[in-house]
Amino acid sequence: MIIQKPDFCIDADNVYRTEYYIVKQRVILRNKDACGNFLISIDTYYARDDERDYVYETLFADRKNIDGKRIKTAMFTRTYVD
Repeated sequence: MIIQKPDFCIDADNVYRTEYYIVKQRVILRNKDACGNFLISIDTYYARDDERDYVYETLFADRKNIDGKRIKTAMFTRTYVD
């Protein structure tokens, strides 16, 4: 049996869960001379369902806070996946 990495973990810097979504965060550090350094988050929101929740809970069972926590950034973009 081949177990594939779930979409919400591919290229993720952080994964956390809200009431309705599992969120993949890709965090990028930018350095602009005029603005200085800042973080940008590219977020993908995956609608929660029984299968995704099972995979999430299996992968992150050792976390103290199973839902995880968002990494704060200056800006973000958001995409939704059903």
